Amino acid sequence: MNPSARPSGCYTRGVGRKTKDRGLWLTLGALAVLLVVLAALQYRWISEIGRAEAERRRTQLERSAWRFGAAFDREVGRAVMVFFRMERAGGDPRPRLVERLAEWGKDEHAPLVSGLLLATRAASGEGRLEACPAAERAFREVPWPPELEPLRRRLETDADGRESFPVRPGSLLEPPLALPFPLVNAPGERSPGPQWGQFRLEGVVLVQLDLAYVRDQLLPQLAEAHFGPLAESEYVVAVVRRTDRSVVFSSDPLVELGSPRADDVQRSLPGRGGRPGPDRDRGGRGPRLEGGRPDGGPPEMPREPEPRKVSDDESPWLLVARHRGGSLEQAVARVRRRNLAVGLGVLALLGATAGILATSAQRARHLARQQMEFVAGVTHELNTPLAAIRSAGQNLADGIVTDPPQVRRYGGLIEKEGGRLTALVAQVLDFAGIQSGSRAYAAEPLSLARLVGEVLADHRLALEQAGMAVERDVPEDLPEVRGDATALRLVLANLVANAVKFGASGGSLAVRAAAGPAGSPVTLRVEDRGPGIPREERERVFEPFYRGPAAERNATPGSGLGLSLVRHVVRAHGGRVHVEGREGGGAAVVLELPAVETKA
Repeated sequence: MNPSARPSGCYTRGVGRKTKDRGLWLTLGALAVLLVVLAALQYRWISEIGRAEAERRRTQLERSAWRFGAAFDREVGRAVMVFFRMERAGGDPRPRLVERLAEWGKDEHAPLVSGLLLATRAASGEGRLEACPAAERAFREVPWPPELEPLRRRLETDADGRESFPVRPGSLLEPPLALPFPLVNAPGERSPGPQWGQFRLEGVVLVQLDLAYVRDQLLPQLAEAHFGPLAESEYVVAVVRRTDRSVVFSSDPLVELGSPRADDVQRSLPGRGGRPGPDRDRGGRGPRLEGGRPDGGPPEMPREPEPRKVSDDESPWLLVARHRGGSLEQAVARVRRRNLAVGLGVLALLGATAGILATSAQRARHLARQQMEFVAGVTHELNTPLAAIRSAGQNLADGIVTDPPQVRRYGGLIEKEGGRLTALVAQVLDFAGIQSGSRAYAAEPLSLARLVGEVLADHRLALEQAGMAVERDVPEDLPEVRGDATALRLVLANLVANAVKFGASGGSLAVRAAAGPAGSPVTLRVEDRGPGIPREERERVFEPFYRGPAAERNATPGSGLGLSLVRHVVRAHGGRVHVEGREGGGAAVVLELPAVETKA
């Protein structure tokens, strides 16, 4: 065999191995870059989808709120259209108001109006308040409630400013919850004009609304019609007072409304003044006054102007809607985070799977390479003793060797090589048994000192031929260990054989054992003065078929199974094994075996 062939083959295999590993890592790097790009695109897409979803849901929510407000305005507007007629103070409005109250009683929302209040100025100049409950349909004088004191002062002082008590036709007041309509008259002999400011306020009609009906009937119906079933809706819908945000109605009373800034949508109620449009008579001529001339000429009072739009600041109520999860943005953000987590989790799982597959492929290739090297190494190890045995046997059979001392020497060679061959086969069989899981170990108390003595005696000839001095420090009074004698003898034999194989010629072998405190394991150290084992390889030397670079470089015979068998046997006995560096050079294999507990 050409000695230079093995290094060349090792170099060739190393180059091919590096090329394959480089290709694998390049593929993994490209896949990682692709996954990062996909993750960035997915983050961008999901963010855009989240923003679009938030905008869509906000638009839908605002549309629902607008429809709710429009429906509320429509219901209030029906009462406006029934009760609002511009009355002249000179006539008695009571009969016509009672008539309209009776007309309203036929409406499907008749309970919405609880009655009428008529505030007028008496001949003495004092304010007078009369009430007409819906059930009685007759006016009777009642005392002024505190909330209407501003109206009484306005009537008595003949004030026409709006800051004392607002009288806007068809607007909503609270308190009391009512729709106000003015009674006006032209001042003196001045010709009336088309503006409100040219008329004198003589009285006010207040159409009282039933707050309980609005809270318990009207608002829940509108909320369910425009926001869906209240128990299943993802939004909390409420109507609150603008001044103090006290709750008039809430679809979920258990939810705190909190700060107005947390509301997803707000809308004034009512959203516009009075009627939804100009009230036209049956002839389609537009707004008219009661008591116009029968001949169709100009009425005695000016045409009614269009009711002024009510600004947001003048509406007493607010419709608010808020997502149950806190706010619409927070709900959409949670969904976006969940989608991102799922998407990125899938990508991470894909990346991890690719990494695992690549690692598995690399390990499988590495294992296959080790197995091939194992087969090559075992074949070489088998060829050596077989060639020696065949050569010695052929010389003996041909009668070339007849001298008795020579015959004995040849016989010893055959016995030695046969024992080497038997040990190698046994090692392979032990490894096969370990891999199949069929190997079982006995558990009996053993003297570690006796096992060490037996193994050193079996290897005395090999140690002498290697010129190695043996240092033994194993006390006889060590605690016994529990285990299988054959398996532990194999462990010690492998460690001594490795020391002989890798130790420097003419070096030394030291076997030391010590016991710690009660309950602690027994420590056994097998030390040599060889080249040692680099720190980065001290764990890998226990892998099956692994042979370090130095062993391959120096073509040291071996299968790479010895230390793997050692670790398996020691772990099966409940112990530990590791490699340490030795001061002054060399390596030390340290075994820790559980001691047999002694009874006190």
